[in-house]
Amino acid sequence: MSRPRALTRRRPQKRTVDPPRSNGRPAATRSEWEVIRLAVVLRARFRCQACHQQAALDVHHVVKRAQGGSDFDLDRLVALCRRCHDLTDAPYIKGRLVITPLGDGIFRFDRRWRSTKWEVPNGPSANHACGDSDVQDGGHNNV
Repeated sequence: MSRPRALTRRRPQKRTVDPPRSNGRPAATRSEWEVIRLAVVLRARFRCQACHQQAALDVHHVVKRAQGGSDFDLDRLVALCRRCHDLTDAPYIKGRLVITPLGDGIFRFDRRWRSTKWEVPNGPSANHACGDSDVQDGGHNNV
């Protein structure tokens, strides 16, 4: 006599390839992501691309995957320290870090404050993210 299904444990199946996202965009496998992450961190010369501090780095999707971003578009992946990465999702009232890709691994970093997320800004932001530059390439200022 066999045990009831609810009491038996299924053996986990090994996945060799991550399935595509619901909208058909393929996600990078773990091994692909390790190579992509290393390429982004090397391009940044092991420094945060926003504040230029040498610290443990996260790779941030400038365009979120859920909004059409890709794991494979290196021009929309940026190396950030934990502090700057947290600022990318911070509420505007606390000062959000807004990253604009300019192409070829160059990004513009703006720190924006608003009383609400619905407030329309009065022009270009005079406040810049984390450091003193607003455009940089791999740790070197282009301004």
